[in-house]
Amino acid sequence: MAASGGVCLLATIILVPQSLSVHGFEANQIGPAVVWVAASQLAIACVAALLLLRDIDPRLLMGIGFACMAFACCLNASYTGSWAAENYYRSELLMAVGQSFAFIGLVGTIVLDAVVSGALARAPAVLTYAAYFHLIRLLGGELGVSFMTHFIAVREKLHSNLLGLHVQNGSWITDGSVHALTAGLLSKSSGMAVATGRALGLVNNRIRLQAYTLTFIDGFYLIASACVLALLVIAFIRRFPLSYGDLGAFQEIQVSEQDGKK
Repeated sequence: MAASGGVCLLATIILVPQSLSVHGFEANQIGPAVVWVAASQLAIACVAALLLLRDIDPRLLMGIGFACMAFACCLNASYTGSWAAENYYRSELLMAVGQSFAFIGLVGTIVLDAVVSGALARAPAVLTYAAYFHLIRLLGGELGVSFMTHFIAVREKLHSNLLGLHVQNGSWITDGSVHALTAGLLSKSSGMAVATGRALGLVNNRIRLQAYTLTFIDGFYLIASACVLALLVIAFIRRFPLSYGDLGAFQEIQVSEQDGKK
């Protein structure tokens, strides 16, 4: 589950900034789309933690979180090359809710499992459990980044090749586009050959940008699929015999007993 959470975070970390940068947006223009998520999470994470303390099942929080992230990715799958940071605000707010709820629910489930299973009864067990959680968290993030980077590169090549099949010499659509671009660039070029080369470069650039657009759409659908897979895993997690409300009440009893002994 920690690995799935790391993969699902990639929608904001990788796909959103890259989908804007390939179309020429600079860092100060991309930043608002990502900051919108970070600023929202400061408040939403506190709400999720309070819900957990109100005896809300952490599995429910995880389910709500991954469902929100899946829906946000489906909204982002309508991405086009004309999108700017403002187009991501609605889906990124939903992504902030999903990430906060999913992460708080995930950590709450892990901690509650550690308490119920007795993994926190001895100091060596605590260290082992902490190291295991840290390893899974880092492994999920590193594998997710590596896989998504490879996925973007492979899918871009695939879409470029598929789009290139429809751009052939002799096709009236292709020749018409090249001739129109050449005519427009001729006055600003040193000759017909230079203008034609620049026109062909513009056509290749259009193909590349469209290939990236299709690649990022595939990426959003991939993360949505990972969220659905996480929801299926959550459905098989058994209900814990204790809740955080029970743990809080138990702690208050222990504190009262210690005060009575004093």
